Amino acid sequence: MDKKLKKYSVSPSVVEADKESVISIRALDGGILLFDDVTYEVECIPLDDSDVPLDPEMTLWGFNKSRRVQQIKPVDGELRVPYFFKGEQEWRIHISTKEYGSHTNPLYLKNVKEHAAWQIYIDMPKKGFDVYVYSLREDLYSRRIQRGDLHIHTTASDGDESPCLTAANYRKAGFDFISITDHAVYHASEEIEKKLSFANRFTMIPGEEVHNNASGYFHMVSIGGKYSISDIFINEKERIEREISEISKEVAVPEGLDPHEYLSRVWMYREIKKSGGYAILPHVYWYIGYHHVQTKMSKAIIKNGWCDAFELLGGNTPDKDNLQVTLYNDLRQEGFSIPIVGSSDSHTVFDEKRSKFKSHSTVAFTEGNDVIGAIDNGYSVAVESLPNENPHVYGSLRLAMYTQFLMKNYFPIHDELCGAAGMFMEEYIQGNDSAKEMIVAMEERISSFEKKFFGR
Repeated sequence: MDKKLKKYSVSPSVVEADKESVISIRALDGGILLFDDVTYEVECIPLDDSDVPLDPEMTLWGFNKSRRVQQIKPVDGELRVPYFFKGEQEWRIHISTKEYGSHTNPLYLKNVKEHAAWQIYIDMPKKGFDVYVYSLREDLYSRRIQRGDLHIHTTASDGDESPCLTAANYRKAGFDFISITDHAVYHASEEIEKKLSFANRFTMIPGEEVHNNASGYFHMVSIGGKYSISDIFINEKERIEREISEISKEVAVPEGLDPHEYLSRVWMYREIKKSGGYAILPHVYWYIGYHHVQTKMSKAIIKNGWCDAFELLGGNTPDKDNLQVTLYNDLRQEGFSIPIVGSSDSHTVFDEKRSKFKSHSTVAFTEGNDVIGAIDNGYSVAVESLPNENPHVYGSLRLAMYTQFLMKNYFPIHDELCGAAGMFMEEYIQGNDSAKEMIVAMEERISSFEKKFFGR
């Protein structure tokens, strides 16, 4: 966690654009403390679209010359900053003061005179500190922020841990929703859904990874459906062939593609929709001695609408994920847009060398808990959080900019709280019934933090 987040409380950190809001800032510990008898200079600085004119000479710091500086005194240690936040963007609120001397330890001041290099610490209040907020247009401001993974394997197929232990460890890592999508096994999460039904801020979406047989060439992630498509592939082959034959009379096969493969994929998609499910095309550049799906087939599936969303990040090596991002960009240049997700294809929550658990995720901007609706309406981004790197966010620029703000200012605290909830979930599923009370308390604490951060 960024240590600066421990020093100041900023509420709300997200406000409505083109309205005046009041930001409450408190010093928590260390850094520059806020005292009621000190006047602080406060500047609200937009990071993108300036709300003041550039100076006539158009200097590098030209906007600063026109910026309004507010003189504000805290009340009971709370600095209340009113401001009209123009447009949708991130804001840097800079706070400084020249009146801090009376609150500096006299013995320290005396010693500093003998050590000129320490003068920087005396000057810190003059240089000030920054906190950040984000202003949003109403359609995005009203949505809840949730991070999740929609492609996960457990011991119900070829994963290393049970669905229960997997779910607890995802919550421990800060995830708000998951779908356990075991190979050819539908609803492996049923037990944990029932066991944790009281944890209503952690959403589990039923799903499976569909194959045309137990280890078939066709792969599609189906979430939110009512029954298994793989079961039909395995047990009702004659029915499928009859229905594919009927499909061939109405669906044209693009030139250069194998007709039976293409029409089988059409049948698979239609059956997922019949089940009430949502179809996500996964890991098309997964490498098994060759790419999992031919590029021309992937393009045909997406262009002709035989999937609902594209797994932009799919738990591959970085070079293969890069190819999927590039394919997505090429399709957009050709005029085809499709909802995107980031998934780990995790087979373990403990061996991070073998799993993209934690590093690949979807951030969905939801109305209530409707994760699938948010993704389908374009309110999602795919996030890659590799060790020792800043997060890479893929999606529309609008959502990517907001997500980067959240990755720095929201998720570190959110994830720390989820860590405690997940720890008690792990105890609860292993038989400690008394842990339920702690799970409920921590989920309420997470909810309280969300309300404070987003001001609603």
